[in-house]
Amino acid sequence: MSSSTLPTRKAQLTSSGLGHHFVSPRKARDKRKTQILVKIPGAEAKRRRLLAEMQQLMKPQREDSDSQVLSADPAHAAARNDTAQHVDLGDSDTHSLHSEPVEMFEHPSCDTQPINTPVKRRIMPDKSTNSLYHSWTALVPTLVNPLLRYFGRTQGKTLENICPVISACGTSSCSPKRTTLVCLFFDRFESIDVLSCTCSSLPQVLVLHGLFPTSPSQPRMAVSVDLLSFYRALFERSCDAINALASALKIHYSRRGFQMTDAQGGLIQDPFRRGLGYAVQWFDILQVQVEQQVETLLQQSRERIMIMQASSDVHETLPPTLHPGRCASILVQRCPACFGGIYFGRSTDEGGNIHVATDGNFHHRHRRAAGDCPPFYDPTYFIPKTFVDDIGRRIDTLHKKPPRSYASLIPDEAVDQCETAYEAADGKKQKAAMDNFDDTGIMALICRHDIPLFFANIDSPGEQQKYSVALLQHLFSLLPHQATIVALYDVGCVLARSLAKYDILPESITTRLRFATTAMHAYGHEWACQLVYNPRMCVGLGLSNGEGTERLWSRFVRLIGIERTSSRQRRLWLIDRQAAAIGFEMRADLGDWIKRRLRRGIKEQGSAAQDILDRCEIPVNELRSQWSHQRRSQLSIRAHAPARLKKELDTVLALQADLDASDRALQSTRAMLEKESPSDNTLEALQSLERGHGRLMDKVEALYSSLNVHDRFPELQGVNLDFVRTLLMARDLKMNVRKRAIASFFEWDKLDRAVGGAQQALGTKLHQHTRKAIAKRQPALMTAIRKFNSYCERLDALYDPNWGLPLPAPLPTKLTELHNNPRLMEDVWITPSVGEVPRWLEDSRIRDGIRALLKRDRCEEEQIRLNVEADNLCRFFGDELTALELTLRLPERE
Repeated sequence: MSSSTLPTRKAQLTSSGLGHHFVSPRKARDKRKTQILVKIPGAEAKRRRLLAEMQQLMKPQREDSDSQVLSADPAHAAARNDTAQHVDLGDSDTHSLHSEPVEMFEHPSCDTQPINTPVKRRIMPDKSTNSLYHSWTALVPTLVNPLLRYFGRTQGKTLENICPVISACGTSSCSPKRTTLVCLFFDRFESIDVLSCTCSSLPQVLVLHGLFPTSPSQPRMAVSVDLLSFYRALFERSCDAINALASALKIHYSRRGFQMTDAQGGLIQDPFRRGLGYAVQWFDILQVQVEQQVETLLQQSRERIMIMQASSDVHETLPPTLHPGRCASILVQRCPACFGGIYFGRSTDEGGNIHVATDGNFHHRHRRAAGDCPPFYDPTYFIPKTFVDDIGRRIDTLHKKPPRSYASLIPDEAVDQCETAYEAADGKKQKAAMDNFDDTGIMALICRHDIPLFFANIDSPGEQQKYSVALLQHLFSLLPHQATIVALYDVGCVLARSLAKYDILPESITTRLRFATTAMHAYGHEWACQLVYNPRMCVGLGLSNGEGTERLWSRFVRLIGIERTSSRQRRLWLIDRQAAAIGFEMRADLGDWIKRRLRRGIKEQGSAAQDILDRCEIPVNELRSQWSHQRRSQLSIRAHAPARLKKELDTVLALQADLDASDRALQSTRAMLEKESPSDNTLEALQSLERGHGRLMDKVEALYSSLNVHDRFPELQGVNLDFVRTLLMARDLKMNVRKRAIASFFEWDKLDRAVGGAQQALGTKLHQHTRKAIAKRQPALMTAIRKFNSYCERLDALYDPNWGLPLPAPLPTKLTELHNNPRLMEDVWITPSVGEVPRWLEDSRIRDGIRALLKRDRCEEEQIRLNVEADNLCRFFGDELTALELTLRLPERE
């Protein structure tokens, strides 16, 4: 064929819509053709004969030819492909479908059906994906200066109109290259010609004019930088919504008369999603690099200011416990109210310098089948996995050694019961199926203003201690050596005991660390545990409640579904960027937060507590003395029955119940026989049974005496055994009632949390599920309460005032009254009082006054802490303003 008959470049086929991209021509495919194998009459015998002849001719080279044919077979190649693609086959391709070289040599029958091998989904990045991410990573740093120039040119002004032809080259010596791209704006999309050259690459020219490419090389589409900035602000308020943005833009453009069509004029169903996904992701990475450069310049100015302040400051007279120091810049930037102080060393018994809270969430999982992508973002909130794993190995090694002796504030029996009651204390409890999920949740560390500080990615089945320990150790590494911390955790009592028994953390940290439980979860702990770890009873904690993690999880709830199907790296990026947006917003709200706490926390709660103190008319010194006496008495080891004793007692009580039933059966039998005229043999047999039953009752009493209740509780010597038995049963039953009641309160709080539109509603399914759970558990709770009240009546009937044991009070059977009844949280007293019964036990005014006094003390402590935080906040903003002005005046900022 001569060159004149060849088709021109213009006549060749192009791809659909997005610029001119020439492709190889394809043969027309018959739509009626299928891939079903049919039998042609007479062809089978001919085919077998030809195969036999071919087998004889090619027998020496069979193995080599088989491997070559397999590698060239398009059917096998399609099966090995990572992504399913629709392949158009021409007429000549039908012959290759009937040739199965290896299989047909062994089984030449045509009846053999083709085997459909399932295609495994790729979960790790392949070579092309790695190359693509490497290209983006190399390109983004070159776009920082063009983006800064664009922002400097358009900040505070209306959006510019893009010219049909854009360029960035200012010299005439370069030979420009013209590229046509489809550009997406708020109100339209249009084709724009871009002139690039050796001094200004195509992506640099686009970013300089407010456009961001959707590909690192040879892009066919670009997105407006202002549109991406708008989506970034939308992401901070909602979550990742690329599909929604792509669909909304398509509908918006079509309503305004802009339709994306292919070469044949047909509408393209989804023209923007893939390009928008890349643009959003890498534009955010570009924004992060810009912010990091700005932060580097500001940090240099801050360090200069600190040096000048250190040389000019007049040394103040400080208490001996306080020492000058400064926290790391990353902490100060995240919460200046907590970490902006300059003096540290306050004792943990007085509340410490800083309050933080930690908690885990197992809803933020990642499906293993979703796979991973190459790393493209360095998280600033997540601590390294290697650091967490090292601490986990250290904990496992130490747990194999015998624990050291330590002085505990509360009995081990109380901590054991807390550990059993809470799932968070069981690191081996599987909360997610590891076969389906490779990342099972996240552990958060926040300050008392609910600002996120750091995260740890959970990749184990349960909430193991290594995550909270790693977060705390990382936090201490960024603090001055004298800074003290109070950490609020759901199972703070269990973690505190672990740190006391083993050298998990160095002594330089444990001496500056104190634990407390969160306010909401504290009421699920044993009463002795609450006396030490409840933040409302701990001196120095003010109104810190540790429940900010729950509020943080409520803001993260929209990310749960997206995280499970995103790649592992993208999941971390989503959480990290969302945390950064939340932290920035809450830092700007710190001033209002302090004002709200002063008004709603201190003024309202403090006034209510003072009114109660005025009404009870008891001196404050007397209330403090009674509270101290109550703590000493209820923290006594004798206030807690050993677990082994309770198990033995349960066994004896079960046997006693069976014997009581047999005694009732014997009595009813005698009454029935006495109505008639029984024979002498019948009466003798009945009397023999009664004598045997009496001997069994005597043995049960001896068995109960062998439990040595009086030896283990010498204070109960001389008290009626039936009374002691009932008292211990009432004590255990009240613990059960309290646990059931608190669970019911939490469920009712879920139903009531959306009242008035204050919080997000549960939804119909979860609402019905919660109501069914309440209806299922409420009868058991009511039965337990009625049984406990019957024990109270029995104890009152057996009571002797000389024993000096305070009687338990019955509980209300209505949940509303039970929720507001302070007696629910008090254990049954099983230790006699020496002399008179303490006033805190018998006088309700004393108990009300103690609660009001504790509330007033916490409000006063909160006011002192708020004053310190307000000073830190004012100092921070003053230093930031000075650093900003200094940075603007320095010549090297150019």
